[in-house]
Amino acid sequence: MSDDVTEPVGLAARCSVDGAEISIETSAGVHNAYAAFQLSQESPVVPLNAGWQGFIAPGGGSGATALVLLSCENWSAKEGSGILVMADPPAGAKVTESTRLQLARVATGTARRAAQKTGCATETKEEGKAGELTAPAATAKTVPAGNATGTCKGMTSAKTVRETAAGVSPVEECLLVGGLQLTAAYGPFSNSSDAVVDGEYGGHDSPSGVERSTAWTSAACQGALGVGYYRASPVEGSDREFSADPLTKEERQDLEHFAEQSAARHACSTPKALPR
Repeated sequence: MSDDVTEPVGLAARCSVDGAEISIETSAGVHNAYAAFQLSQESPVVPLNAGWQGFIAPGGGSGATALVLLSCENWSAKEGSGILVMADPPAGAKVTESTRLQLARVATGTARRAAQKTGCATETKEEGKAGELTAPAATAKTVPAGNATGTCKGMTSAKTVRETAAGVSPVEECLLVGGLQLTAAYGPFSNSSDAVVDGEYGGHDSPSGVERSTAWTSAACQGALGVGYYRASPVEGSDREFSADPLTKEERQDLEHFAEQSAARHACSTPKALPR
C-alpha cells in the first residue's frame, strides 16, 4: 500500500475463494499493478464482458490472472479512489475456458462484496445478472485490418492486426502486425506502478509526446480510472527508433484513433493531440 493512502478497514486483504488466490487493494494504494502479470505481444490481456471493468492476463507463473477495477464515487484519491481485485487460479490448475470463467466470476464477485463491505459507492452488476458474464477468449485474434471490430477497429497503417474485443478494460491492446504495438492503460496501470514513477502520464511529465521508442497521448478520466494513457511502440524485436524513423501520417492517425475510441468507451475526455 502507498504511504499516501489511508485504506478503508478491511483493505488491503488476501484470501482464498473456491481455490483461487485473491488480493484486494485500493486502486490508488497499489505500488505496482503490473506485478501480477507481464504485458506481452504474444499473450495480450483479454477484457471481461457484461460491463465489468477488468481483464484476464494470460501467461505468468499461475497461467492466468483475472483483475477487476471498481471506481468508488465517494472515495477521494487519499481514500484509495477505487478497489482493485486480482485473482489467480489454484496452483497447478490447467487454464481452460471453464477456469477463465471461474476466475472472472470469483474476481467480479469478490469486487462486489468488497464494495459492499467497505461502503464503496460504485456500479456493479446485480447478483441476478451474474449469468451475463462469459469466459473471456483465450487470446487475441489476427484479422485483416479492414475486418477488425475490436481494439484495432479503424486502423490503416498495417494490413493485418491482432486485437481483442473492445470493452472497458483498464488495459487494452492492439497490435499492428509488422509495425506498432498500441496500448491503453488506466488508473493504477497508467500512473501508480513502479514502472511509471517518473510522471503521471505513463511515466512522462507531459500529456503527449514522442521519444525514441514511444509516442503517447493521454486523457482525463473519472474516479479510479485517473489518467488514460495511450502508447505506441515498435513491435517486439524491432530496432526502430522514432528519432530516426518517425511515425508515418497513417501511424499517427492510428494512435490517435485508438486513443479516441478507448477514451470514449471509458467516458474520458478527448485525448491530447500529438505534437507536430
